[in-house]
Amino acid sequence: MTETLEVSARTLRGRFRRSESEGSRLRLLERAAAVLAQESQIKSALTSVLIQSLQFLAADSGLVLLQDGGALNVQAAHGAVLPVGARIPLGGALGAVLRPPMQPSLRVHIESRLRMGENPDVALELLLPLCFGGKALGVLVLMSETSRVSPTEEDLHTLQTLATLIACAASSLSTSRPRAARRELADSLARLTSREQQVFALLPRGLSNAEIGEQLGIATGTAKIHIEHILHKLGLRDRTQAAVRAAEWGHRA
Repeated sequence: MTETLEVSARTLRGRFRRSESEGSRLRLLERAAAVLAQESQIKSALTSVLIQSLQFLAADSGLVLLQDGGALNVQAAHGAVLPVGARIPLGGALGAVLRPPMQPSLRVHIESRLRMGENPDVALELLLPLCFGGKALGVLVLMSETSRVSPTEEDLHTLQTLATLIACAASSLSTSRPRAARRELADSLARLTSREQQVFALLPRGLSNAEIGEQLGIATGTAKIHIEHILHKLGLRDRTQAAVRAAEWGHRA
């Protein structure tokens, strides 16, 4: 009799956990659909849905990336990752997930090029293609520094459905650079001297002032002054933001 009761209790607990899990997946999709449908600013909505997906997976950082020519632009970001506006070459695992059959990719214990800071290591990186109308528009990236995340097959199906909702909403965004933006870019670069443009082009490499000086044959202090002038002229906070802007504008040494 006791054994029968224990088996019944375990069965009930298992059913309860499955019911709770199914409920959480349904709530995620319902909340995401509501935000994407009601939020007037699509980029704000993408950030909100990104955070919801991270909470669902118990992950700590992620991005929404949309295709723009041969690269991916960061449209939403959360955690220690590249900031909004960064431009990432379309290749490697990111490129592979956007090629047929456009399936999610789950990688563990890797160095991620999407991370910011000194430690690029992540225990998990989940790449979900953003597909709409038969076209690959971008990638939803979810990452975790720890190995506590272990998505089930049902979780992956739910997150891919969420990625489709994101793709549907993001399809209204035009990521191509309009003529006015190109003119603004040219005007911004014109504010820099030729030497400052050379220094600016080296910033995405993450070089120190001394290394920049060595590359250009100038003193370390001179390189530091050039960077200060660049930040002032372009209205940027720090050299990290300048490096992201340089990469975004196509200054790749």
